[in-house]
Amino acid sequence: MQSSFQFLKSIPKILSGEKGITGLETAIVLIAFVVVSSVFAFAALSTGMFASDKARETISAGLAQTRASMQLKGSIIGTANSATATGTMTTISFHVAQTAGGADVDLTPGTTTVRYTDENQHKLFSSTTGLTVTPVGSSDSDNLLENNEVYKIELINLDTSLHDTDNDTLKTALGIKTTFTLELVPIKGAVLHLERTTPVSMNIINFLD
Repeated sequence: MQSSFQFLKSIPKILSGEKGITGLETAIVLIAFVVVSSVFAFAALSTGMFASDKARETISAGLAQTRASMQLKGSIIGTANSATATGTMTTISFHVAQTAGGADVDLTPGTTTVRYTDENQHKLFSSTTGLTVTPVGSSDSDNLLENNEVYKIELINLDTSLHDTDNDTLKTALGIKTTFTLELVPIKGAVLHLERTTPVSMNIINFLD
């Protein structure tokens, strides 16, 4: 009976205690902290994934610009106006094909250009006045270099209409023993760089290997 009385006397103390309330508040704070941390972690993860995607896109774009899509097919051929030591080139032509796994290339003059350089000049060929593109064999005529297609690229009228500054024509005629470079520049992808030297005496047809 006495123990029951002592228990009843202790009830107000239990009810007035704040230990249970303090524990509940602590639990609420911890839960809130976990929720906020989770939100920040998700935001950081999302930002990291977005940054990774952008980096991947940038790398892919860079690789696309440096990956070769074209390759030389055969020889570079120069046609001269006479078979002599004083002859000069009238045309330079070469064939291109797509590289294995390369992207399609629009070869339309103006979209794709040819930069010509030798010791006397640096000129740009970008229109049909000085640059022609011709499909070879079963290649279609849309000027789009695709898999299993070959196109002939030709610089024309090299010994006529010589001009210091105009495009699609040379400043100085291309004669014997001259090293020159051709850069076939597509709108996308790597530049095809070619370098050759003209012979010590011209033939009408010159294989510049």
